[in-house]
Amino acid sequence: MKRKSHPSTHRANRMPHRPGPAHGRSNPWPPFSRTCLSLAVTAAVAGSAAAPQARAQGAERAAVLEEIVVTATRRSQTTQDVPYNITAVTGETLESRGIASVADLFRTVPGAVFVDQGPRSGVNNSNLIIRGLNAEETARMTSSFATVPVVSTYINETPVFVDLRLKDIERVEILRGPQGTLYGSGSVGGSVRYLYNKPQFDETSFAVSAGIGSTKSSGSPGTEFDGVFNVPVGDNFALRVSAGYMDAPGYVDQPRINARRPDGSPELDNGATDPVGDSANFYAGGPVFESAKNTNDFEITSVRVAARWQPSDAVDITLSHHVQNDKDNGIAAISPDIFGDDSLESAARLLEPYERDVNLTAIDGDFDMGFATFTASVSTYESDGTGIKDFTGLYQAFPFYVSYYGTTPRPLIDNVSAFKDEGTVIEARLASNPGTGSRFDWIVGGFYLDQDFNSSTTDRFHGYHDYSTACFIETDTFGDAPCGFGTLYGLEEFNGPVAIVKDVDYYIAQDSDFEDLALFGELTLHVTERWQATGGARYIDQKFSSTQTGGLIFVPGGTDQRSIDTSENDVVFKVNTSFALNDDTNLYATWSEGFRRGGVNALPQQVFGEDVNAAVFLFDPDAAENREVGIKGSFQGRVRYNVNYFDIDWDNIQVNTTCTGIALLCVVNAGNARSRGVEAELHATLTDSLSVDFAYTHVNAKLKKLSDRLLEFNDDGTLFSDLGEGLRLPGTPKNSLYAGLEYVQVAGGGRDLIYAVNGSYRSGASSNLTVSDPARVSGFWIWNASVALQGEQWTARAYANNIADERGLVSLDPLDAIGPRRIALISTPRTFGISLSYRLGGG
Repeated sequence: MKRKSHPSTHRANRMPHRPGPAHGRSNPWPPFSRTCLSLAVTAAVAGSAAAPQARAQGAERAAVLEEIVVTATRRSQTTQDVPYNITAVTGETLESRGIASVADLFRTVPGAVFVDQGPRSGVNNSNLIIRGLNAEETARMTSSFATVPVVSTYINETPVFVDLRLKDIERVEILRGPQGTLYGSGSVGGSVRYLYNKPQFDETSFAVSAGIGSTKSSGSPGTEFDGVFNVPVGDNFALRVSAGYMDAPGYVDQPRINARRPDGSPELDNGATDPVGDSANFYAGGPVFESAKNTNDFEITSVRVAARWQPSDAVDITLSHHVQNDKDNGIAAISPDIFGDDSLESAARLLEPYERDVNLTAIDGDFDMGFATFTASVSTYESDGTGIKDFTGLYQAFPFYVSYYGTTPRPLIDNVSAFKDEGTVIEARLASNPGTGSRFDWIVGGFYLDQDFNSSTTDRFHGYHDYSTACFIETDTFGDAPCGFGTLYGLEEFNGPVAIVKDVDYYIAQDSDFEDLALFGELTLHVTERWQATGGARYIDQKFSSTQTGGLIFVPGGTDQRSIDTSENDVVFKVNTSFALNDDTNLYATWSEGFRRGGVNALPQQVFGEDVNAAVFLFDPDAAENREVGIKGSFQGRVRYNVNYFDIDWDNIQVNTTCTGIALLCVVNAGNARSRGVEAELHATLTDSLSVDFAYTHVNAKLKKLSDRLLEFNDDGTLFSDLGEGLRLPGTPKNSLYAGLEYVQVAGGGRDLIYAVNGSYRSGASSNLTVSDPARVSGFWIWNASVALQGEQWTARAYANNIADERGLVSLDPLDAIGPRRIALISTPRTFGISLSYRLGGG
């Protein structure tokens, strides 16, 4: 048997239709990511862009849509044959639309919302919302969530979220709705798979790109560089290396940040430095302010190395290692209550840097056994990060602020949040190979995850200890204005189990271990040639342990430590059926379940001598039940469409909040929600030169009923929530729309001119689940345009993103909780740029 270079069981390929004007070429659109430049996409990343002879140019173009082969069902199928709602975006399409970030990708996907926090995305959660299933504050950027994301995300076969730069990607698969049987915990809203290009055996190839761009109000241009190198080593071994660097300047100014002494405390306008010997001046001294411009600049560096070995036609093994470093100096957010919605200014009193490192090593293998294909994946990952956030406004909004902390004229409080997530993942499955006349397809498999997650959050009231010391000397008062209660620093070394550090007011550390063992399977019956029915199930056995330490450091007896263990086992199911009306039209219906694992709140047994309600020590899994019907099809090879209606009940929803009178981090099961909606998408090649894309989503997602447990916690003081029935779930607009248009003009000499324009719209949405202040943001449009000159090896382009300079607010802090210095995440202002790319080879 002759070896195939790209066997379909190992690498999903395009079906052999001739590419239309919107496909088979590399990168005619510019990138338009959140960043102030989000520049050059690698125009023809080797193996992801089509080879030169396959690229549509001149008379070779034909208005035919290509079929996309996916492996979301754990076997190769075209998107039109997959019997439920799936969107697949190939690497070629990512490049042709200029999609270089996760945020850009999900503007084009119906039913999906990504709350773009820049490099900070993923510090708490994946920030990805599908079909409205989200209960968390969308503006939260500190203190890692104790829950897993509502949408499961995979890098190849590894379930982990990274805010990826979408380079050298083969395709992205987005499965909407609960996917508990094949994808396990965290698939309540759906699952997303990022699949990288594998090393290729055909030929040596090389691609590089570079770009420069500028955003309104940025102080300097930004740059981006990317490269991919693929080299065969013999007939059955190949290496592939991709690397990239982005340097994006900021565009948000901070006009009033505190000048600070070497120990981090504020400088005084009278120069006082001694709270005891010069107590009068130290007590009365005011702050010194400085200004900082373009503070939300950031850098991203990424490298991926992969080695592929195919010793026989039946065996295909890939070993890969991926590293990414994200580093930013501030947040792409403004303070609308102080400076206005149209400003590019933040009222934060200090710089807010963040850094994250990700390392992922995986070995994936396929073995074709004839009757079935055995697939195994073993991976380890480590993701750790640290970020700083200004908490001054948050503290000043506390009703007890003056009583505890007095009225210092120079308040400066920051929060430092850190996390480290490590895991080992093993999955093995056996999937039947298609057989002539076979009426059954089946998949069986097992999954194992061993995860360690450590997080900490530290609030430091810089300079408060010295201020309160001087205040006590000068006023001889204790409690309330002007001194507050002071600190324990210098009086004690420990407060309970926590060491006392100067000016550290609040500290929580949580160490958690999670073990997940699962068995899963699906069976498909082909009732007739046109009608199939599938049933699936997943058995889960989970163990979770956690230790939480900390509390209020300034308060005697305000800290404690507690450890707790729990276990859970359950079964989730899926039923699906589809019927082909003809060769081009499929009807489908699905009933599916998704779940998210429960866990523990390792809270103290007592707070200030009062027993804590023991019911809060555990939180239960939440689950979604999805009912969905839809139709998908194509028309004359030019038009592809998908329309569906979904109705999801989300029960026992988990909400990250704070518990007890000392506001310790915890998770509670808040109640039940329901999400209903319609999703539609259309792709069409209208002529040999003109193509269009359209997507629309309507989602009505609301909290329907509060849980008895939540009401109990409110009554006994365990929790002080402001949730209410009938509230819209946060982060999801009721209506969203994407439209794109591309026109190709033959320029002669084997070159094309490609003109493109696209727009995305999202209606207003709330940012949290509170009755008193849902922090709503208004709807907005973002329009982008580009022109590219593309030849066989070179591509040059110019682009303009957010042409109207729309100041769209993505999410907003609640005013009641944060005060007027609250922040609003914003869309990137108007951006212009140019880029140049070069390729050699196309394998």
